[in-house]
Formats: sequence, C-alpha cells, structure tokens
Amino acid sequence: MKSGFQGIAPRKGTAGSKPGKQGYGSGKETLRFKANGNAAIEDEHDDATQSGIDAINSLLDSFMGINDSELATQIWELGNNKINSMDFAEAIDASDLEAFGFTDDFIIELWGAITDARHGRYKR
Repeated sequence: MKSGFQGIAPRKGTAGSKPGKQGYGSGKETLRFKANGNAAIEDEHDDATQSGIDAINSLLDSFMGINDSELATQIWELGNNKINSMDFAEAIDASDLEAFGFTDDFIIELWGAITDARHGRYKR
C-alpha cells in the first residue's frame, strides 16, 4: 500500500535525502498567507523574542481567555523598544489595542513578561 507521504522526510541530513540535492531557504523562515491573498516570508524569532511572545500569550489566555499568537506578537512589538512601563502603556493606548481596555495591572503584567524575556529569565 502506497501512502501519499512516502516522499516526505526531515529537511536535512537524513538517510532518505539525496546527496547534493539543494533545499529551499534556510529552514529558519515561515511562509505566511495573508487574509488579502498575498504571501510573505517572515524570519523566525530569536529565543528571547519567542519566549516573550509565549509568555504574553499565556497571560492573555489566563487573564482574558484569549489564545492568540498574532496578538501576543503585536503586543511584543509595541513593548520591545520601550524603556519603561509608562512608555509601553502609552504605546498600547495609542494603538488599535486600546479597544481591549487592558487594565493597568494587566499592562504591568505584560511589561513584566517583556522585561523578563529581554533579560533571559525564561527557559526554552
């Protein structure tokens, strides 16, 4: 019996791969299909960024019941270049995320997740 997945193998260095066969990309990029029909290749996040996004997503899930990686990524991007929690809160209020009505306590929790990830306090 033949399966439709018989030609699928891990990306590199396996017994099933053919020597000299050229792969596509670096393996550290993601192809995303956008709602408008376009496609974009995005670089993979580094460990600190991914840890921060995961922590923010966990906070969103526990405080609001929302599990949304894109929302967590948007929050990370708003806070990534901020120096303190006040700048972060102002950035949230000036963005379309203001519609969520995040409380001050929740924004402080989000800021804590961002600073913890920046300083490598999360284990991957």
